[in-house]
Amino acid sequence: MQPLVDSIKRRGQSPDALLGRYGLSEAMLADPCREIPLRQYVEAFEGAAAHFGDPNFGLFAARDITPFTLGPIGLLFISSPTIGTALKGFIDYIGLAQQATTSRIAQDGPTCVFHYRIEDARIRRRRQDADYSLAMVTTLMRAMAGNSWRPLEVHFEHSAPLSRQAHDGFFGAPLYFDQGVNSLIFPASDLAIAGNLMDRRVSPIVEQYLRTLLERAMPVRSMEDEVRRILSDHRPEGGAVGVHKAARAVGVSARTLQRALQKSGESFGAIKQDKRRTMAETYLADTDLSVTEIAHILGYADGACFTRACRRWFGQTPSAYRKDARGRGTAP
Repeated sequence: MQPLVDSIKRRGQSPDALLGRYGLSEAMLADPCREIPLRQYVEAFEGAAAHFGDPNFGLFAARDITPFTLGPIGLLFISSPTIGTALKGFIDYIGLAQQATTSRIAQDGPTCVFHYRIEDARIRRRRQDADYSLAMVTTLMRAMAGNSWRPLEVHFEHSAPLSRQAHDGFFGAPLYFDQGVNSLIFPASDLAIAGNLMDRRVSPIVEQYLRTLLERAMPVRSMEDEVRRILSDHRPEGGAVGVHKAARAVGVSARTLQRALQKSGESFGAIKQDKRRTMAETYLADTDLSVTEIAHILGYADGACFTRACRRWFGQTPSAYRKDARGRGTAP
């Protein structure tokens, strides 16, 4: 939360006057182990952007951070032998600093893609967090690779701002908005870039500490959580995700998966429909994608099928839901 507090102070205002609206305060920073609900934190970022009339508030908040802003996770990053091991450590342990999110990296031939997304469906307005998070990872990469490092592409879930100048200036790469997930795309060869900021003997010590914290603090991901993650990461070009495909991704048989879900009172079909609904809510309210494009992303054959689903979920058409949702979002 420190970058949020610092950004408010730099604008000459008291952080508590703004943070208090979201049940937060600067005094909370005195306890480095205190947990703050992600929803309140993200809402405070959005509230600060609205208060100052700055759509790039989250992006600017990331400009002055250092690896040490993330505490031991940042220390592990800059003490890692290469960017590849640094990113692996970041993904393995970032859940200690921010839960209800997914961070992962995938290699596709000569390129790598770092993905970031909030999984809590209740958090709908999250533009500032996306800007801040991708800018933060870019800053970490530059700490290892040098200030001239640039990604090949940057993708955002949210729609494009009226002016892209701030984003162009920070990332120095082609920008794409209304995407399925927030991503940084960069050459796979960058994974081999060696770090030289800190004695590498620090890395295993810090990682052991983080591993101990993770074992104590993090609950085991349930089968239901795994299925929701798979459905969130799926893209339409990969074909439909059925129970058999999901089971293979989890590493169990379809029957084992179904039994595990039944024990938790769920079914694969119900989880899939629930995930489709929450994703539809986000895409309709927070992006400028057409109804047909959203239908394709969610795996529907056409816009008519998606419209029928929206009538079942929301009692109205996709266009009517989008109009009402945006009206609620702009209401005082």
